[in-house]
Amino acid sequence: MSFRRIEYFLAVARHLSFTKAARECYVAQAAISQQIKQFEEELGFQLFDRGGTSVSLTPAGEYFARRCQSVLTQYNGAVKQARTIADGEKQVLRVGFHGLSAQKIFAGHLRRFRAAYPEVAVTIQEANRDALLEDLRRGELDLIVAPDSGLVLDQGLDILELASTRSRFMISAGSPLAGRPVVAAAELTGLPLLRIQGKYGGNANHQRTDYYTRLGLGDNPVQWARNYFELLLMVEAGMGIAAIPSGAEEQLPEDVAIFELEGDAFRINTVALRLVPPVSVPADHFFRLMRQAPEEVETAP
Repeated sequence: MSFRRIEYFLAVARHLSFTKAARECYVAQAAISQQIKQFEEELGFQLFDRGGTSVSLTPAGEYFARRCQSVLTQYNGAVKQARTIADGEKQVLRVGFHGLSAQKIFAGHLRRFRAAYPEVAVTIQEANRDALLEDLRRGELDLIVAPDSGLVLDQGLDILELASTRSRFMISAGSPLAGRPVVAAAELTGLPLLRIQGKYGGNANHQRTDYYTRLGLGDNPVQWARNYFELLLMVEAGMGIAAIPSGAEEQLPEDVAIFELEGDAFRINTVALRLVPPVSVPADHFFRLMRQAPEEVETAP
C-alpha cells in the first residue's frame, strides 16, 4: 500500500468522479482508474460501486475513506513536524478553544506550558466546537479545548477531561425562587426555558432537550436567544430560566440568582482533544503537562 494510492482513493471518494479526481491529482483518468483497481485487488474488497457514469462508495469504502483520511493527516503532520525538527525551525503549538470554561482552564495550563517551553510559539483560535473538530481532523490544529456536551468521539481522538461541574441554572433575582440554592424540578413546571440557538451544535441541543425531558420539563415552553448576552438579558428581565454556560458563574450580574436542581446528577465536562497517534511534539508536551497539573476541577458528587 502506498500513500499515493491513498491520495488517489480519497480524491475519488471526495468527488465521486474519476475524471474530477484525475484533474485534482494531475494524472490521466486511465491512470487513476488503474491505480484504484489495483488498490482494490490488493485490499481484497471493493471500494466503489461503478454504475455507468455514476460512482459511489461501498459501505466498506465509506468506512475505509474515513480511516484513510485520518492516516493521511497523521502522516502529513508527522512529515511536517519531522522537517521542522530537522531544519531547526521554531516549533508551533496550534490550539483551538470554545466556551468560557475552556478559556479559563486553558489560560492556566498555557502559563505553565510557556514557562516550561518558552521556545515554542503558540497560536490560539476561538471558534464553534464543530469547526474546531474539523480543523483538528484536517491537521490544522494540534489540540482543542471545549465542552464535551453531545460530543461523539471516534478512535482517532485522544480525550483528557480537564474540569467537571454541576449543571446550574440562573433566574431573575426578582423571582420567588431566587435565593434558594436547590430547587425541585416540579417547581419549574411551565416556566419558559431560555436556550441559545445552535449552541455546541445539533447533537448537544438534542442532548439538552433529552435532559429537560428526563427532569419532567419537556413540555415547558422554549424561547431561543442568539447568543449568551441575549440569554442573560432575558434572564434579567424575568423571562424564564436558563442553564449557566460552564465558566460563567463568576461573571453574572447581581440581579441574577443561581440554583441547582434537586437530585440532578448531570455534569458539564471540559475536555482537551488531539489526534492519535500523536503527531505534534508541542501538543504531546502540552498534554503531558495537563495530566501532571494539580487537581483544579470541582469534584463534588
